[in-house]
Amino acid sequence: MKRVTIKDVAKYANVSIGTVSKVINNKGYVSQGTRQKVEESISVLNYQVNANAQSLKALKTRKVAVIVSDISNMYLMSIAKSVEETIRKINYHMILMSHNDKPEIEAELFQIVVQQQVDAMILIPTGANGEIIKRIMDSGIHVIAVDRRVNDVETDYVADSNYKGSFEAINYLQNYGHKRIGVLYGHTRNTIGLERYQGAVDALKEAGNYQQSLICETNFREEEAYLKTMEILSLPNPPTAIYSCNNTMTLGVLQAIKERSMKMPEDLSVIAFGDPVQWKLLTPQLTLMTQQVRQIGLEASMMLKNRLLIEEDFPYRERIIEPVLTPGETVAYLN
Repeated sequence: MKRVTIKDVAKYANVSIGTVSKVINNKGYVSQGTRQKVEESISVLNYQVNANAQSLKALKTRKVAVIVSDISNMYLMSIAKSVEETIRKINYHMILMSHNDKPEIEAELFQIVVQQQVDAMILIPTGANGEIIKRIMDSGIHVIAVDRRVNDVETDYVADSNYKGSFEAINYLQNYGHKRIGVLYGHTRNTIGLERYQGAVDALKEAGNYQQSLICETNFREEEAYLKTMEILSLPNPPTAIYSCNNTMTLGVLQAIKERSMKMPEDLSVIAFGDPVQWKLLTPQLTLMTQQVRQIGLEASMMLKNRLLIEEDFPYRERIIEPVLTPGETVAYLN
């Protein structure tokens, strides 16, 4: 006969695993009606509490895992710093890891998360491994997704309005008279890549300026962005403007422009989606669709703090932050 688990009890009572755990351990607020449903489910299913597991789960490790896609990305490190500052004030400590946008590495990091018995996880997901993430959440570990959604799994979530930001960035270039616009996007396997790609493509198609040869997938990597930029700038009819969808890829774009001895905006107009801190010393000043990194970091930190400190269950929260167009000196009117 299959052993009844806490997950079975939660499903039968139509509550979360965390709620069942609170009833079993008699810790945290649970309404009388919900408590009665859980107790009835335990009785009906003949659930036997594992004393060792109960004792282990009652202990908080006061660890929070922060898993990002790229530790060289200053925007992501700014978010990690905001999280660390918040959790230190409540006596928690951060474990920082990076998956480099590789699902197989992300899966390995999840093993560490489980082994370390962290209390919560801030995650910039690859777009894969949804089943593993669901199992992690079912074990009682809180997950807050930042920048990208976890595919097919509901979590707390905070991110930019990626589609709108991309759409408006392309329209900004088109309003300056540009029609041949190169787009360097990451990929479409996660929500941030897909939304920024789709926003750019829709804006180009709406204006009748979409050209497939100028739309380049670069996997969020500097080297690939550099190579694709060199490629489209070598076309017989090159673009007059380039839109880069994140900070890391923009480094590759700028390297290619420098190696071709081109000037912005005289020879090529450039707009990028990203964090302005990375570009504050760049001359000329880069035109940006600016991520509100401080607000995103603060929202993620508050979501995390609430999950760690509030005992009762509450619905998942979602916050979408509008990026802001910051005109610089790298976009010129095209006659």
